[in-house]
Amino acid sequence: MSIFLSIDWMSTTFEVLGGLGIFLYGMSLMSESLKKLAGNKLKLFLEKTTNTPLKGILVGILITALIQSSSATSALVVGLVRAGLMTLPHAVGVIFGANLGTTFTSVLISLKIGDYAYPIMFVGAFMIFFIKKRKIQTLGKVILGFGLLFFGLDTMGGALKQLAELESFRNLLLSVENKPIIGVVVGVISTAIIQSSSATIGILQQLFSTGAIPIIGAIAIVLGDNIGTTVTSIFASVGGSSSAKRTALVHVLFNAFGTILFLILLRPYADLVTIISEKLIGADYLTNKLTISISHVLFNLMTIFILYFFIKKIVWLVTKLIPTKGELEIEDIVLDKLLLKESPDLAIENATSAIKNMANVSSGMFEFAYNYILEDDDKSFEVGMQCEELLDSMDDKIHNYLVSIGSNDLDKLQMQTIAQHIDTITDYERIGDHLENLFELCCERKENKLSFNEGGRDEMNNLFSLIRKSLEQAYKAYFNKDKDAANEIIEREDKIDLLVKEYRKNHINRINDKMIEGTASGFYVDILSNLERIADHLENIALNTVNDTFSYHSEVARKE
Repeated sequence: MSIFLSIDWMSTTFEVLGGLGIFLYGMSLMSESLKKLAGNKLKLFLEKTTNTPLKGILVGILITALIQSSSATSALVVGLVRAGLMTLPHAVGVIFGANLGTTFTSVLISLKIGDYAYPIMFVGAFMIFFIKKRKIQTLGKVILGFGLLFFGLDTMGGALKQLAELESFRNLLLSVENKPIIGVVVGVISTAIIQSSSATIGILQQLFSTGAIPIIGAIAIVLGDNIGTTVTSIFASVGGSSSAKRTALVHVLFNAFGTILFLILLRPYADLVTIISEKLIGADYLTNKLTISISHVLFNLMTIFILYFFIKKIVWLVTKLIPTKGELEIEDIVLDKLLLKESPDLAIENATSAIKNMANVSSGMFEFAYNYILEDDDKSFEVGMQCEELLDSMDDKIHNYLVSIGSNDLDKLQMQTIAQHIDTITDYERIGDHLENLFELCCERKENKLSFNEGGRDEMNNLFSLIRKSLEQAYKAYFNKDKDAANEIIEREDKIDLLVKEYRKNHINRINDKMIEGTASGFYVDILSNLERIADHLENIALNTVNDTFSYHSEVARKE
């Protein structure tokens, strides 16, 4: 009773919450700064080195250990899958590796780095405030975040040691040994609330170091932490594409399978962890934080080993469980670098298939823009903006591939095709830019609660219909060498130019007649301009078809 009364509950609660806040902020600062240091190289590294599931696992381990966030790794993977630059089986490998990579944090926490938290924070702060180079400042943020992480843990640790002295609290922790399912539930709930398995593992390590919690109970909580960490990826996938949801489901299935398996085999698994810990640590393994790290690492390592042989089955299962409904679906096109030297003709065909993907994404993004602007379908905004990211990624990837083909000794027709392809992917990418402008303009219009005049809405409907027809014919014209379709696009573009001029005049008349407010006028004019530019780029694609030689095409003034 005296121990109970001697605890300052307000101070203890504040220390636990404050320490947790410092830990989470340090983790976030370190992770975000590491991603900034890596920049686009991280994404490029993922894309280039994950062409097999095994490589994906190794890369997932490495990247997650570096950026200290399995959620960030998962987000990168989702983007690459959505862009058609990584297949789902390869993505599964990275997700597996990310689960093992995230255990690196618990290993770090188990080391006695906390004794040096203050000088580490000083070095980081010094680099941020006294060195002007941006990269050095970002590195300083990494170091400061690293120091804050351990400072937060130490702050929590002091408060948790006081709690561990309470007989009622110790009895509660000891009860987990006989009822491990309670430990699993505690792990799931705590990690789901805090949104960081590293934080809950860190808290568990602090408690374990006091000797208040038995090893079986601690392992049960670790199992629950692994399920709880999937909540972040589930939240991130809500409202996203089927690829995002499938990636999140892989994460859930991995941890759920492992938790169920090791919960069934909890006693023998705890014995295995005990044997390994005793040999590595010594007699004090029952109060050493590294014991928790060992159980965490071993869980993920063994789960990866078991599930590696079922990757194809997992891909089949998540595809069946989450079918593609009402969204853009594109084929997985992997640009085969082996073809670059062996067969330039096949490499060009490979690139052509990837450009067809770009055309389909452009058409899909156009429909999402129409639904968002004229049908008030708010869900289309997010998917449409994802399409723009896709187009940027595809443009960069295909352009580099085409340049690599062009470095070979090619004949005139092959060089002409490559040059036309480069022009075409540029046009599709710019169509995406103008559609992005439309999304942003209409998002701002909706935020300002501005509505379209009925006349303006009818005019936009007409323009969207004409451009939709040109989009469909551009595909036929370019990929099927349909010159009739190309000539129709060129003729229609002149009509669109005239209509845009007419609609601008109509709009000015509506303003003069007080049919619309002046504040709404700019949005409509900008929308017309972006639609006109989209038509211009479709005309460029048509000209690529009707011109027999690229030399003639290059003399045509390209419209922005």
